[in-house]
Amino acid sequence: MNQSFLLRTDGWAGRGIGLALGALAILGQAPFHFWPITLASLAVLFMRLNQSARAEKPAKAGFSTAFWWSLGYFAASTYWTGSAFIERGPEFIPIMPFMVGGFALLLAAFWGAAGAVFARSKAVGLWAVIGFTASFLLAELTRGHIFGGFPWNLPAYIFEAGSRPSQMARWIGAYGLSALVLFIGAALGQAVLRGKAVWPYALSVLPIIGIYGIGHVRLSGAQLSYQPDVTLRIVSVPFKQSQMMSPNSAVAVTNEFIKTSIAPGIKEVTHLVWPEGAVRGFNGPSMKDPELLGAMGSVLSQGDETPPVWLMNSLETELEGTRLRVYNASVAIEFNADGVPINSVSNRKRKLVAFGEHIPLMDWFEDVQFPLISTNLASISPAKHKRLADFPGLPRLSPQLCYEVVFPGLTPRGDGNPAQFILNQSNDAWFGKSAGPAQHANTAAYRAIETGLPIIRAASNGVSGQFDPYGRLQDKVAFGENAFIDVPLFKPLKINHNIRLLNFILLLITVSLCLITHIKKGGGVGSHA
Repeated sequence: MNQSFLLRTDGWAGRGIGLALGALAILGQAPFHFWPITLASLAVLFMRLNQSARAEKPAKAGFSTAFWWSLGYFAASTYWTGSAFIERGPEFIPIMPFMVGGFALLLAAFWGAAGAVFARSKAVGLWAVIGFTASFLLAELTRGHIFGGFPWNLPAYIFEAGSRPSQMARWIGAYGLSALVLFIGAALGQAVLRGKAVWPYALSVLPIIGIYGIGHVRLSGAQLSYQPDVTLRIVSVPFKQSQMMSPNSAVAVTNEFIKTSIAPGIKEVTHLVWPEGAVRGFNGPSMKDPELLGAMGSVLSQGDETPPVWLMNSLETELEGTRLRVYNASVAIEFNADGVPINSVSNRKRKLVAFGEHIPLMDWFEDVQFPLISTNLASISPAKHKRLADFPGLPRLSPQLCYEVVFPGLTPRGDGNPAQFILNQSNDAWFGKSAGPAQHANTAAYRAIETGLPIIRAASNGVSGQFDPYGRLQDKVAFGENAFIDVPLFKPLKINHNIRLLNFILLLITVSLCLITHIKKGGGVGSHA
């Protein structure tokens, strides 16, 4: 395949080439992590945008070039969201293509705008590499925060969490590492365009060597220790989300969780961890399901003076004025020796899945009874603040329910009493056997690298286990069968609270560099190389 064919951007043939290149780039993300393919695809995107910069209307040409590439990328990386419509019920299937396609179109628009900005700058040489990096990192920062944010499959995540190159996220975060990925891709593209020039090759190779070397040094000196007197049992039971739509089949699934939970060794367990979605509905803190609470208390207290604390997921209701608000929460329930619930603590979810759990203008949509995907309710409300939790028998923690864990910097500082670990209870049963659960787990593990906190993760039909503070999956529940693991809890490393500040600094830098590349209009190092 010659270079001129790959660089064709005009007509539907050019759009199709861009679409295919973007779709190919997703092979760098989980579960594949063929990251050289993503870098090569980014390099070709850079080359195609350089060609678009010479068009009569560079901004329009740049938007089209980047839009079609990213449409292929986002369509291939979020196709699994369609499974949620199938699981929700047959009445949702007709709208699936429009919602999934529209979602990919929306995400692609951010990269299209970045392509327009870069092509309009007509930057050359080193400034072209810098301008490409700044423009597309700005697009990633924007889509990760605007309209609630969807920072899924950032460029950084082509490096498997826990690997050597992923360790750079400890100091520069997932967005900083994404900037490096974009920079390497652009430098590689510049190297092909420049032919005999040495500097682009150096800029594409040296960062890779650097992040591998730094990561190797960090992991070779890794030291782990455990919290005293804490043993967690993480329980996994395979099920389809469609089973939870029916009360009868939902009860059967929950009963399987109970049976698996009380397997031999339960007396040595201090905390029992269930994933999100293992119980249908249920008001945990207000104790509205005495039958389930009685069953759990009975089986956990058999011959045990100190039954384990039950960590589960529940829906909470609260009357606010004339409206009944519903919240998704992580809940800890404590039982006495007789199996009677004596204490319940909850922590509400702040970040919700747009158009799944929560939608903008939700009060109006509730009034017209617009059907959502993830619950039988009209809408779930976001917590007003994200808070740390003090669950019985555990060091302070940051509960991050399902989707919340994809947001860098979400863990609160704690006012001098910081979190010691992250609890990620997730429901990946919505997405079947697609790439979605693997992508979710890889993203979650990056929060461990960034913060220095271990992660206890329980995910229905996803990756369940414990990630150490370096993002490595140390313990994993067997997938596809009723299973559990008993694990001690890792202690954290020195906790990093600077991710939000770092992301803000990156935003300022990217905006500044975009402005500079427009002012320079093609000048800079390497412009005549």
